[in-house]
Amino acid sequence: MDIITSTKNKYVKLTRSLAERKFRTETGLFLAEGVNLLRDMPDLVDVEFVIARSDRYGEASAMFESRAVKEGVICVSDEVFKSISDTASPYGIAAICRIPDMHFEMPAGNALLLDGVSDPGNLGTILRTAAACGFCEIYTLDTADIYSPKVIRATLGALFKVKVYSVDEAQALKLMRECDSCVLDMGGQSILNEKINSSVLFVSGSEAHGVRETLKREAKRVYSLPMKNQIESLNVAVATAVAMYQTV
Repeated sequence: MDIITSTKNKYVKLTRSLAERKFRTETGLFLAEGVNLLRDMPDLVDVEFVIARSDRYGEASAMFESRAVKEGVICVSDEVFKSISDTASPYGIAAICRIPDMHFEMPAGNALLLDGVSDPGNLGTILRTAAACGFCEIYTLDTADIYSPKVIRATLGALFKVKVYSVDEAQALKLMRECDSCVLDMGGQSILNEKINSSVLFVSGSEAHGVRETLKREAKRVYSLPMKNQIESLNVAVATAVAMYQTV
């Protein structure tokens, strides 16, 4: 077992580059880190190679022995692993995976359209809640990168349980017109008075500006959450979660 101790190694350099969206886009790869996330990763995710700290090499090899890992398991020193990790206390196993090639299609059931959600923690939380509520098709318009380490970590593996499509405004407008589109906005009627039984497309907007006007104009309905104690609004992840649970 050769232990890589240099950050100039080609596998290490590639892995380190995936911290930036530019290189994730160029390579079509992303970094998945954490033992629970990797154990729950479905077989349909293509794994290019695995990087393991020397004390986790045997565990990583056993974890991926039944999968087709193109470049195998790469063993690195503790210092090298720290240089690729996005966490303060890394477990010691990471997989470099291929981003799925998702072609736009209309939803088959309950879905979300996220317009400009920029905080990785909010985006990851929304994806996890969506999976829990059966909103298995997510459309993202000018949002944070769903394959950033922070988003992946916030989903706690739920990213692999939903389909995520990156869309442009024209595709977003098609969704608004052809689906039962419901914008979540403080100017709407209370969603707590509704029980939504049919397939729905909930539309959540950016933390700072909400849903863009071009999408609002095409919405079938606009829903809000009632507020007390002079609270003006809720975090977008919380508000989206409440809306989705109205359909469960």
